[in-house]
This record gives sequence, structure tokens and C-alpha cells, in this order.
Amino acid sequence: MLLPAVRGGLVISGIYDLEPIRLNYLNDKLGLDEVEAARNSPLLHIPPMAGELVVAYGTRELPELCRQSIDYAQAWVERNLVGHLLRVDGANHFTILETLADPQGVLAQAFLAMLCV
Repeated sequence: MLLPAVRGGLVISGIYDLEPIRLNYLNDKLGLDEVEAARNSPLLHIPPMAGELVVAYGTRELPELCRQSIDYAQAWVERNLVGHLLRVDGANHFTILETLADPQGVLAQAFLAMLCV
């Protein structure tokens, strides 16, 4: 039996919908139009089949980043894809990566669990 080339993914503190950025001051530098925001928003392009996906975010993230992670994980499983949301208590957009660098950290453990399936 052949194993898939990509077994799964671990996404961390992502931006999955660019429309809110298009509608605020950040777009002054980016210059996204409605079509570009939609074309580049992962939330709008969930594949029909894929490996497991762990969507991680820290509880000390900006509320919009938390919301987008929750929405993306929900959209993923609603398409009957294997995945789950991983809330990392007390972590922010930068410190969450420490839990990936630490072999006992929650993200490192999630990654190892995916490999050992």
C-alpha cells in the first residue's frame, strides 16, 4: 500500500479570509480588490479531499484571528474532511510557536500524533 505524499497539515494562527483585510487600513498597502481577496482566501477554497488538518490558535490572539481559525476548522470538518481545532491556552501570535519547538509542547505533540497514524 502506498502512503500519501502529504499525510496532513498543521496551520498556526492563520488568516483564512482576506475580505476583512480588504475592508480596513491594511489594504492601503496591499491593494487587494474583491476578486483578489476571494481568490486568495483559503476559507473559500477548501479542497474536496485532503489529509488531516489541525488548525491551531492561541487564546491571546486578536479576536479576529481566533474567529478565523474557528471558522476555518469548522468549514473543514463540515466538508467531511478529517481535522480539528486546537486552542492553545495563553499563547499569542508569537509565543504559540514555542509549543512547536518544545518536544512536549501541544503543537509538537499534535504534529507527532499525525505522523504516527
